[in-house]
Amino acid sequence: MKKVGLIGLGIMGSGMAGQLLEKGYSLTIWNRDTSKAKDLVEKGAKLAASPAELAGEVEVVLSMVKDDAAVQEVLLGQKGAIPAAQSGTAFIDLSTIGPKVAQELAAAVKAKGCSFLHAPVTGSKDAAASGKLNLLVGGDEADLAAQRDILEAISMSITLVGPVGSSAVLKLANNQFAAVMIAALGESLALGESAGLKREMLLNVMEGTATRVYGLKKAKIASRDWSTEFALDLMHKDMTLALQAANDATIPMPIGAAARESFQQSRSEGKGGFDFSVVAE
Repeated sequence: MKKVGLIGLGIMGSGMAGQLLEKGYSLTIWNRDTSKAKDLVEKGAKLAASPAELAGEVEVVLSMVKDDAAVQEVLLGQKGAIPAAQSGTAFIDLSTIGPKVAQELAAAVKAKGCSFLHAPVTGSKDAAASGKLNLLVGGDEADLAAQRDILEAISMSITLVGPVGSSAVLKLANNQFAAVMIAALGESLALGESAGLKREMLLNVMEGTATRVYGLKKAKIASRDWSTEFALDLMHKDMTLALQAANDATIPMPIGAAARESFQQSRSEGKGGFDFSVVAE
């Protein structure tokens, strides 16, 4: 089996490392805080003194770190993995980073005669610990095929999105959707609780709404079918009433207000009689 290195032992990286060890890979690890490596070393991992040392000992380098600056430091820095790598080493970055940084890493790796995949993940702590992450891969199909065994060891699904950079954009788009959805949910909970409604009931109703609306509108948005099931004018009216109720309860609803303005823009374009899903366009 391949010799694998993993840089970054946060919640996600630690879970991935555990899966690789369970599945029999020879694993070398590095983390700035070495205390996070203790349990993995006890399970058979080797602790490297630096990312450079790690890269010199393995065939495949995985990195899972916090942000653009962190990945640039551990891969391109003075003791970074890329400058120390031998030709033919495979690099797979699993971090959530910007597309330009992913492309910068790919260029540096290519200059060393190595391969690069950017494979940001969806899923959280439990998914990482159980090998049930979803991977969004940017890179060449042949490079993915060559490293599929390792990626399958830490995931339950692998999607080849396109060239390096495309998977970064998809991951950021996905997280933006999740972030706005949860923030909007908070506004709705505040409005409901202002009227004395119980949080558990509110959450149960809204869970059903979220599932139903996505299920109903997904196909319409995909095909740009704006035939009316629920008119945009009516949703604009409901958003106006919700904001009025929030105002009466002195509850701020900045996301709701922004959404109402999006519906207002669509109305100004003559789309008031279309299905409200047209606002996504």
